Amino acid sequence: MRSTLDELMTELAELKAFVNSIAKVNSALENHDDSVVKTYISIRRRFDYAAFAVALYASFEKFIEGLIAAFAQLESRRLEYSKLPEGLKKKHFSQTVKMLERGRIGEGRYANLTPVNVVKNLFECLNGTMPYKLNDAAIVAHDQNLRVKEIDELFAAVGMEKVSNSVRQADDLVKWHCNLNGLRNAPKKVPAITIVNRLNDIVERRNEVAHRGGNPDNLPAPEAMSEDINFIENLARSLFGLVIGRYLKLQHTESENRIALKLREGPFEKGTTIVVDAPSHRLFVGQPVFAIVESTGARWGRIQSLKDNNTDVEEVVPGANALNGIGVCLDFKCPKKNKQLFALAVDDDLVWAPPEEKDPR
Repeated sequence: MRSTLDELMTELAELKAFVNSIAKVNSALENHDDSVVKTYISIRRRFDYAAFAVALYASFEKFIEGLIAAFAQLESRRLEYSKLPEGLKKKHFSQTVKMLERGRIGEGRYANLTPVNVVKNLFECLNGTMPYKLNDAAIVAHDQNLRVKEIDELFAAVGMEKVSNSVRQADDLVKWHCNLNGLRNAPKKVPAITIVNRLNDIVERRNEVAHRGGNPDNLPAPEAMSEDINFIENLARSLFGLVIGRYLKLQHTESENRIALKLREGPFEKGTTIVVDAPSHRLFVGQPVFAIVESTGARWGRIQSLKDNNTDVEEVVPGANALNGIGVCLDFKCPKKNKQLFALAVDDDLVWAPPEEKDPR
């Protein structure tokens, strides 16, 4: 799943670089001696925005579809087909049938599919075969552009209801809202209308470009384009956090691989340092750790440092005589009053980047 966010962040970084170049390129062209080049500036400006509007929406749509498909496939590894959410089974069946009826398998977005493989996957699902493979294209099928309503429906099909309400409380989206509006005190939730209007505007501008041939009215300034990128980036990170939270809860909170950490006090130092009881399993610097946040998914990262009796240590082994507990420094804020904090004995590379790489969040 991490790769879906990595890919989106790479594409958004390219879009940011493109937007940041617009004013500089236009300025250079304005001073050109050739009148043809000067005339080209206004044309270029229109088509620059057309490319931007289409690319921004396309990257977001691909991210949503990829994230949902990845989560559904992970659920299919964990559960028999019969035990998947009813909405997922219903959509998988009906949309697979529609794909076959339309006869477009092997074309367009279905170019990598064949009728034989699509039918084979559905048959093995219905037949109770283990392991089985879901048809991704059926899971993420949608007939409308991705506004709030459509996003809710896509996530609901994989068992995640009303994500548009949960995402309003997500750390990244709340921080974006505060920065945009100059708020000193963060609200508990971003207003629902803010997300609806922002996403609607991006969709409408993409549609305007698609239907008017790159000649939209009221071309936005590069600053407004940058704001659209920032919104999509933080909305995507927030939705990613919701999915990761569901995955971690289902996959790890009850697994043998997880180590429950019992908090004594904290968090301190802006929420990143806690004190826990001496663990029954080994803790070490760089270890993956996560906190389940019921309303918004999860916060996750790695242990940055450990203290035993005020002494820095690289690891804490079972049976350590830590009368005052173990100090644990994290690279994320541990939610106050949080009781669901876990470390993992080994990495889960679907969520955690290797230690030498920068975490995409």
